[in-house]
Amino acid sequence: MIVFITLITLFMVKPGGEIAIKDQWLRPSAEKMATALYFTIENNGDLPDTLYSVESDISDKIEIHETYSSGDLLGMREIGLIVIKAGEEVKLEPGGKHIMVMKLKKDIRKGDEIDFILRFRLAGEINITAEAK
Repeated sequence: MIVFITLITLFMVKPGGEIAIKDQWLRPSAEKMATALYFTIENNGDLPDTLYSVESDISDKIEIHETYSSGDLLGMREIGLIVIKAGEEVKLEPGGKHIMVMKLKKDIRKGDEIDFILRFRLAGEINITAEAK
């Protein structure tokens, strides 16, 4: 009986809910163009977590990307997800990992605030607002 109750408790508790997002911002851009979203993810929990999706009303196409270099070439590619180890942080920043927001539905001007939903495997959905800078 005790084992059964412990198993139920394990599945009822939502682990990994200790993700914090800070320093979020995005670049201004024009309608139908693309922009990049940047922020820092802190994992204050005891388990790794994974950012696997980002959504916003500003665009129907949002991907998780990284900047890479190969010889003299510099480019960007979709990576699909970002793993944040327990007790660590990951910075999404220019020249590194970032969120590509493509085919914008309207202009984004300096000072505009745009809402995003970040989806994590353990922490679930986290809503953020990023200012255009």
